[in-house]
Amino acid sequence: MTGRIERLDSPTADDVDGLAALLVDSVEGGASVGFLLPLTQEDATAWWREVLPDPWTQTWVARDDDSTVVGSVRLTRAWKPNSTHRGEISKLMVARTARRQGLATALMDTAETAAWSLGLRLVLLDTESDSPAQPFYVARGWRVVGVIEDYAATPYGDPAPTTIMELRRPV
Repeated sequence: MTGRIERLDSPTADDVDGLAALLVDSVEGGASVGFLLPLTQEDATAWWREVLPDPWTQTWVARDDDSTVVGSVRLTRAWKPNSTHRGEISKLMVARTARRQGLATALMDTAETAAWSLGLRLVLLDTESDSPAQPFYVARGWRVVGVIEDYAATPYGDPAPTTIMELRRPV
């Protein structure tokens, strides 16, 4: 793997700009990560500024040798009293120029390890069904628990099925 993974505890303006550029790149590359085309840098920046302060969520980035943000992943802990044993992974993204270097694996290793260290016993995620990400998660031990037809739109606006997956804390 080329690059380093770090948790963003106090994101700088450069961090937010880097995350926004990563989000735009991912959406332009066809990733279904909650946004439609065209996604502007300004809109992506505004979204990251809004969500980064969430105290229930940890965000990690992968940086290349020039400290450019080339990947991200988020872990959100459930806050309701009856669900504090679980969390959710989101925004696993790797820049198109940085793929096939092990960054997605390193980011997921980091988020999953953090989940277990927080005492979580169950982690969920959703991904576009039959996307390149789905076999990646399955190979990591994630289990498909269901598919919801027309759950979200692709970046092009077409309804697509979403696969819900779970990973349980190793015993």
